[in-house]
Amino acid sequence: MTRLRSGLIPPLLALLAAAGLAGCGSDSGAPYKEYGQAVGQAFRSMFKANSVPRSTVAGIPYASMGYRVDGGDEAVLVLATSSPDYQLWTASSHVVFQTSNGRILRTVGLAQDLGGMTPDHGSALPGPAAALAAPFSSRRLADFPQANAYGILIACTATARGAAPITLLGQSLPTQRVDENCESRSLNWRFTDTYWVDPKSGFVWRSLQHLTPQGETVETEIFRPPG
Repeated sequence: MTRLRSGLIPPLLALLAAAGLAGCGSDSGAPYKEYGQAVGQAFRSMFKANSVPRSTVAGIPYASMGYRVDGGDEAVLVLATSSPDYQLWTASSHVVFQTSNGRILRTVGLAQDLGGMTPDHGSALPGPAAALAAPFSSRRLADFPQANAYGILIACTATARGAAPITLLGQSLPTQRVDENCESRSLNWRFTDTYWVDPKSGFVWRSLQHLTPQGETVETEIFRPPG
């Protein structure tokens, strides 16, 4: 099967480089030492806590995201770089996520990584917020390196399910829930990803996403959004 097309997602080396940043944090003028301290703090929060303490998040002066794999302990990623098309989030644990509109496009450092995801046609996948206007369908290609599966076609339909307020760091947020039902016929794999979307801005505050056919799930929540 065909591997994902190059040029739509930065090479794997760029993701790995993001985990060893040299001063390119969410604030491009931030000193490397200060950024490294923030990343180190985020990494240490992985341990001895089911959820990241609010005090820990408040002490990170950068855009940050909490995540947990398969319902495990929550850890923190800090925004490394941001562009109109995607964001790179990382920690000193060398875990890296690439996201776009709240959707995870690639991971590095997990037990089962998503090697990459691109649209089957066009330059970008519609964000989950598009479902607030009307249901939409999309097709994407995905790589699963641990399963030696590349260019896997996945067809999805996203539908808004109505108001679903969430509580994030003790603050209530009005969001709309969007379910994205997906299927890969070649892998006989069906799953539903869920996004909690700000109805005004379209920003994804929380998500539950299925990354690999091995059944790995990742929950995300944004503690501090990109500026």
